[in-house]
Amino acid sequence: MTPSCLVSPAADLTFRMCLPDSEEPSVRALRTGRYPQTLGALFSLLRTLMPAPAKVLDLGGYLGGFGLAAAAAGHEVTIVEANTENARWIRRSIEQNTFPRRVTLVEGAVGETDGPVNFLPNGPWGHVQRNETSTNVACVSMMTLPTLLASLGWTTPDFIKMDVEGSEGGVLRGADAWFASGHRPVILYEANGHTLQWFGDSPLTLRRFLAVRGYHQYELQEDGLLRVPSGFEPRVLVDYLASPVPLPGVLPARSAWKILRRTAAALRRNSWPARRHVVRALRDTFGSQRVARR
Repeated sequence: MTPSCLVSPAADLTFRMCLPDSEEPSVRALRTGRYPQTLGALFSLLRTLMPAPAKVLDLGGYLGGFGLAAAAAGHEVTIVEANTENARWIRRSIEQNTFPRRVTLVEGAVGETDGPVNFLPNGPWGHVQRNETSTNVACVSMMTLPTLLASLGWTTPDFIKMDVEGSEGGVLRGADAWFASGHRPVILYEANGHTLQWFGDSPLTLRRFLAVRGYHQYELQEDGLLRVPSGFEPRVLVDYLASPVPLPGVLPARSAWKILRRTAAALRRNSWPARRHVVRALRDTFGSQRVARR
């Protein structure tokens, strides 16, 4: 039997995970039973906004840390993961647990079109191939969000967590007609300015797309609190919540002085993608405005 670790995402919840031998920080934490802070804020928000049972869709499951925690909390969960090795660990974890409702693993990618695509497996950072050449490429099946839901027999999920390393814009555009028909699930999405630009997108284009479709959007802080997002965001990586209804108890947007300080800090970072993102964000926000693709 595959050895597993007991993980506690909350004081009243535990589940088992099968994990690879990896030095990736979240894996190290999970192997000792600690739920990573990066996942903790996401999961706490799910529990606050979505009483069980609900239909939860985890796009970009990695090793299943979020989706399995949602299943332990009583939700019906579908986890989508394109990395075959990651999917193997998720499947083993599902087998180690007895969840109150169905947990489904779908191996593949979700994006703008249906059909085969090249995927670069890279631990938690695997992504659909862009223009780079690599020998470590796998051909996987990509489907649009409506195609995925039809295969599951779901009309709509209640909650979508989306972390697909730059393909978030493609997921949204591939579901445009579905949104237009009136579907408005809660969406918790990662906006990574570095990976989004690989596919011609940016955090701002994601926010504009969802705003046009009637969503109220909030920044999810590392401490789990929600804040009104600033018009200009210098950080390269931010988690946002898109809600079909306005939410109470949200912190106000940061002052101009705080944004200036955050911008200066971002420009001093050793990461060149982070520094380059600041320049692009300044151009996109205060220069020529890119209209959200419909």
